[in-house]
Amino acid sequence: MDAIVLVMFAGYFLLTAGIGYMSSRGQKNMSDFYVGGRSMGPYLIAFSACATIASGFFFVGLPGLAYLFGYQPMLQIPVNALLAYVVIFGLLGKPMRVLSEKYDLITVPDLFEKVYGSKALRWISSVIIILGIFGFMVSQWVAMGLLFQTLLNSTYVTGLIVGVIVVGFYVTVGGQKGTMWISAIQISVMMVGAVLAMVFGFREVGGFTAMNNTLASYNPEVLKPWSESFGLSIWSYISFFIVYAIGTVGQPHVSTRFFAIDDVKRLRWTPAISAVAYVFITLFLFTGMAYKAAEIQGIVPALENPDMVVGAFLVHFIPGGLGGIIMAAAVSAIMSTVAAFILVAASTIIRDFLQKGLNKEISGEQGIRYSRIATAVICFITFLLALNPPDLVAWIGNAAFGFFAAGLGPALVAAVRWRRATKEGAIASMLIGSITSFTLYMLSTFGIFQPKLDGGAIAFIVGIVVMVTVSLATPQGDKSMLPAKVVEQG
Repeated sequence: MDAIVLVMFAGYFLLTAGIGYMSSRGQKNMSDFYVGGRSMGPYLIAFSACATIASGFFFVGLPGLAYLFGYQPMLQIPVNALLAYVVIFGLLGKPMRVLSEKYDLITVPDLFEKVYGSKALRWISSVIIILGIFGFMVSQWVAMGLLFQTLLNSTYVTGLIVGVIVVGFYVTVGGQKGTMWISAIQISVMMVGAVLAMVFGFREVGGFTAMNNTLASYNPEVLKPWSESFGLSIWSYISFFIVYAIGTVGQPHVSTRFFAIDDVKRLRWTPAISAVAYVFITLFLFTGMAYKAAEIQGIVPALENPDMVVGAFLVHFIPGGLGGIIMAAAVSAIMSTVAAFILVAASTIIRDFLQKGLNKEISGEQGIRYSRIATAVICFITFLLALNPPDLVAWIGNAAFGFFAAGLGPALVAAVRWRRATKEGAIASMLIGSITSFTLYMLSTFGIFQPKLDGGAIAFIVGIVVMVTVSLATPQGDKSMLPAKVVEQG
């Protein structure tokens, strides 16, 4: 990449650093650091929610799958993800925001302990969050390292180090407020970059129709939403519907956004805003298909690693300056997601383990200081894990997403929407759901057992069944803290 791109990125990173620094001013306690003092407007919530879901899995892993399987990943994952905004905002948005303000809740484990009246649930949910986040963050660092490797014409490790330093700085300094403002800028960059990538990709291969014809000549199955003979099957479509359209309720990096909004009444338009932005960024998946078409046409060389398709696309198809914008779009997606995960992990360690779990007295200034130390430590540990990742970016991200869906989703929805839910049901659901998800992923990874339905989807269904069954079989607890209008009417 040329000097113009490097200058653009330098300016971009200085901007994020500046926003992080400005956001740090006025922070007095953990509420300011983790939920922005509950002062965020609907557009910030909507854009940050979209940017957070549009991770390295989306901007690196999915183009890699589109390179391999054409339209199949585009018609399976993003389409289902659009439904997720309706599901998660509809089920969790209002009750989580109301409970957050009423009981000073900052984290998802805060909510579990308050609603279910069980400290054990705080510990269990905290462990699930930490384990899932470390897996998800590794996939994000890997994606960022691959992109910076192309940008800097360096080694993967050098790219990884640069990415960790940049994101770690603005998250450590700016907290949730800075992260959400930066995410709002980043989603705008993603939308512009996705449109540019689509336009230049089509131009290089002779247009949209020519691309499709070329791909069809290679394998007609890549033009279908699923295939039983090549790529992703109908079972994967069902799996992605369960995990991404419904299972998003279990993603703590998304649900904690609801704690930060300034007025619960302004949540009404956020799903539509998020969905529109997501439609635009979905165009980025054409990078994988366009590159594959160009490869078939003999224009570009074949790739050994599908996760490198975005970098290769930029090198071969895009002029320097515009390539910087498209690269910034991919990097923005990773930065926004990993920033959200860092904050959730840090809040879990400081708020849930240290302050509430071990009953340590922490003053306002101490909370800020401890939180910043925790973010730096988390960045370093996950950086070490990302030095030798075990799998493709797409599959690491998918496994972590399913782990959260199964481990937290059923218990979280039941906590705010079902008065008959019990702490015993929540504990059983969390433990069995998360263990099932992890076990199935490991069995699949080592080729011991390959179920047709994704392991995370199976575990999510198991978690729901366990939540309902055990709750109905155990005495109902006190749910008087739940506002009647929020639970019954939504």
